[in-house]
Amino acid sequence: MTRLRPSTRVPITLRRVPCFVCAALLGLGACFGQEPPKVEPTPPQDPVADMLKAIKDAGLVVDTAAKTIVVPAVMGRPADPIEFVLVHRRGKGHETLFVTDVKASILNAAMLLIGFQPGENAKSVERVPLPTPEEVAKGALLADTFPPKGMNVWFVARWKKTDLEGKEIDVEVPVEDLILDLATQRAIEDVDWIYLGGNLAPLYRNEPPVFIGDYEGNLVSQVYRAPANHLVTVRHAAADDDERWWITELAPPPDTPVQLVISREQPKLHQERAERIQKRKAAEAAAAPKDGAKDGETKKDG
Repeated sequence: MTRLRPSTRVPITLRRVPCFVCAALLGLGACFGQEPPKVEPTPPQDPVADMLKAIKDAGLVVDTAAKTIVVPAVMGRPADPIEFVLVHRRGKGHETLFVTDVKASILNAAMLLIGFQPGENAKSVERVPLPTPEEVAKGALLADTFPPKGMNVWFVARWKKTDLEGKEIDVEVPVEDLILDLATQRAIEDVDWIYLGGNLAPLYRNEPPVFIGDYEGNLVSQVYRAPANHLVTVRHAAADDDERWWITELAPPPDTPVQLVISREQPKLHQERAERIQKRKAAEAAAAPKDGAKDGETKKDG
């Protein structure tokens, strides 16, 4: 059955100090002949300045002209097939490519700052009428999956490694080169990443809404998931298969410091990669036997 994998929630208890407790503490000194402490007036808040400071404190480097964000991360230690490209340390580290200390809400603010606009998550719609058991046995699906819609996100991974001569060199590759498609035994192809923007919702009934990604810690998904608590999702013909993805031999060792560069515009590295894939597919099509011909033969007209 085709379905979107559910996201998980981490229950968090938010405790507040009642106002009367604060008042009691202020009056406590008067009971012992002391004057209550002076309370300085709260300066006016600047939400934009607070946001920019939070982005800087998180270690993000935002270039609004180039429309890029540099995210500090490390190579993950996946023990299971890849379901995420990027998670916070409280996220699903056992099935991710990269791990970061940057919270979802902070990264989301940076993405909004360079012009990203939220899109629509993938959705699964049950077929009406449902196929019969005989049709299901022959491969019929119980539901249809519709891919996500929205703005494309581009990822480039940078890190340093030591070559055979002991010299430190810089590595910079499209993140797709690090994701192995187990069905083709090649790095993933025909893939897009779509910005969703996360989700605000209360953790408990009658509670104020919070940014759920800060609690789940899952930032960029490699498979379709619902609800859309993550910031970015994948768009791929096999994105409903959570057993299909692994890491390529190009991936750095676990815990290697990595810079994940998020771009709003297609980087040159991705353009060159697309051209290489197109040339390879054209060469494979030219070398493939024609319809009705055996291997090594060419079908003749007439």
